[in-house]
Amino acid sequence: MNEIYKPLDVSQYEKYKEFWLRCDEYSSDMSFVILWAWQDFFGYEASWEPELIWLRQTKPDLKWLAPAGDWHRADWAEQLRAHAGDEADFIDVPKSLVRIWQEQLGAKIAAVDDRDSYEYLYNVEELATLAGNKHMKRRNRVNKFRREFNAQYKTLTPEMTEEIKNLQRSWTHDENEFMTRMLTAEGEGILRVLDHWREMGLIGGAIELDGRLIAYTLAEPVTPELIMIHYEKGLPEFHEVYQVINKDFLFHDARSYKIANREEDMGDPGLRHAKLAYLPCGYVEKCNVHWNANA
Repeated sequence: MNEIYKPLDVSQYEKYKEFWLRCDEYSSDMSFVILWAWQDFFGYEASWEPELIWLRQTKPDLKWLAPAGDWHRADWAEQLRAHAGDEADFIDVPKSLVRIWQEQLGAKIAAVDDRDSYEYLYNVEELATLAGNKHMKRRNRVNKFRREFNAQYKTLTPEMTEEIKNLQRSWTHDENEFMTRMLTAEGEGILRVLDHWREMGLIGGAIELDGRLIAYTLAEPVTPELIMIHYEKGLPEFHEVYQVINKDFLFHDARSYKIANREEDMGDPGLRHAKLAYLPCGYVEKCNVHWNANA
């Protein structure tokens, strides 16, 4: 375990993505955007090897993430021992990698399903149009907003960056102390990302009402078929604006994609209810894994 682990730098985005795209599944936990945004809060670090990028979290405890790269290899016991030691905890590991590990390593791998970290996958065309009876409630909320407000959707441009940053700064949430720290850290990470969104190939949009932005979204095109919605914020006084920005962004700027990953619910009952209401077509299922070379 003599690797050099260092924080990620935005200049590494393209090279990192080359490794990430070799994975069987694409989880937001492994997105460069998320790792870089949360780098200070969780102490994320990376060790760049010829075939894999090893990722770890150093705050509040040392834990590993799934490595980025081709998971189909026959030397996982050797790799894990060399890079994580004889015993280590891995978090948010996609189940496709867990299955590979279990087949090769047997009892040396103990995996626990983590439903709170499942990422929700949606059919883009369905959410872009909200057609049919099954989306009637969401469609009615969007129509209600349009009747009440003469708002417009705007595709993200460099000229909008500062205004979106101001909207993010004004976005507030009353939660417990831990969630307040998390939301503060998230906000700081979003501002970092907004300073470099073009360098990371991100796209997005906003809802404008009476000359001011009241909601925005920021997303990462992962493959020609998959887009990952990283951030979506709206002013709380406009109750239906989340449904509107969700639909309008996909309709105007992401309709060429087939699947939208809208990330996990973190075990929050309200968030889970909202995500399930949009009728996901699948999930990125994940586990927490304990590796013990001597088991």
